[in-house]
Amino acid sequence: MRRVLQVLLPLVVIGIGVSVSILLVIHKKQVHPDSRQRFKPRIETVGVALDDFQPTTTAQGTVKPHTVINLSPEISGRVIFVSPKLIVGGLFDEGEELVRIDARDYELALKQSNADINTAQAQITNAMAQLSSAAAHKAQSEARIMREEAEANAARAEWVLLGKKTKPPDILVRIPQIKEARAGISSAIAMSSAANAQKQSASALVKAAEAAQELAELNVKRCVITAPFRCRVQSRSVGIGLIASRSSVLAQLQSVDYAEIPIPLSLDKFRYLQITNAHRGGASNTNGPPVTVTANGNQWSGLIVRSEGEIRAGTQMMAVVARVSDPYGEAGPTLNFGQFVSAAIQGRIFRNIAILPVTVLHDGDLVYVANKSKLHSRKVKVFWRNRKIIAISSGLKNDERVCVSSLDSFVEGMDVTVVSRGRDE
Repeated sequence: MRRVLQVLLPLVVIGIGVSVSILLVIHKKQVHPDSRQRFKPRIETVGVALDDFQPTTTAQGTVKPHTVINLSPEISGRVIFVSPKLIVGGLFDEGEELVRIDARDYELALKQSNADINTAQAQITNAMAQLSSAAAHKAQSEARIMREEAEANAARAEWVLLGKKTKPPDILVRIPQIKEARAGISSAIAMSSAANAQKQSASALVKAAEAAQELAELNVKRCVITAPFRCRVQSRSVGIGLIASRSSVLAQLQSVDYAEIPIPLSLDKFRYLQITNAHRGGASNTNGPPVTVTANGNQWSGLIVRSEGEIRAGTQMMAVVARVSDPYGEAGPTLNFGQFVSAAIQGRIFRNIAILPVTVLHDGDLVYVANKSKLHSRKVKVFWRNRKIIAISSGLKNDERVCVSSLDSFVEGMDVTVVSRGRDE
């Protein structure tokens, strides 16, 4: 019996399994797949509008004075006055007194030159008197010669009438008197020559004394040192009692009529700017592009006046120079020298440009254009960009719609649901 169970039990289990399988096959249910619509991602689009575009180039720079000079005296002497405003940061108008030097030595030199002029002019007067005297003496000698010659002729005629055969004596025909008169003429000529020489010498002395007078007057004026232009004091090294010389530096002055801001730009940005001969540098351009300078919440307006015309070796950038008028004026906030500022430079105008959010760009130069619920890629030319927008110069047409949504994947011609301003299209 036990043997029979060992044989029959496996057979019964197998039979039961086969029967269940047959029943499952006979009574199985048919599976019918449900119809599904293809997934169409929802995308947001913006319209393309070709229009004029004036890019703004942003950069940073440091405010600098356009002129810095060392203030030195033109004469030597002891400093007797220093303006109370001559301190670091002090502001002066053009012509305002800064320093005064003791002028007594130069005033004495002026008096001496005036005395020399008077002495030389007196010598000229004396020479003129001598010339007049010489002329009178010469005229007297010439008159005497004429008189003596007339008397000599009369004496010769009388000598002949007396029947004298011998030569008349010299004293009778006035020969000594005539020689004396002629000597008087020579003396008058010599006196006139000496007087002329004295006059010329005195005239030269007058000119020398007048030059000394002019220099003395100039030195007296130079004792008062004034501001050569509207300026700010950068440093000071003068005090009362200092013996100043021409090599002394009394202060360093910065011009404040306008400030200059060198703004380094990469070379490719120069094509956006309207600057004549941008890479040559040189003379100022009064019609350069406008620039807005910003620092600490304040703004100043200025112009780009030139470029430096030199590429900086370390950065391969070249600086343009912005000019802002009256940085220390009272009319607005102060634009301090040495201040770090941001600058927004208004560029040239470009035509037929599409301005779009930067999110429309994929793989460097592709955008996705939506057309009848289909999405197509298109290659475009981006000629300008910043962190928020891009400017496309070719590849798009007016009124086309471009995808601004982020896609996990893209297939050319894929179906999409276009969303614009919150509505489905």
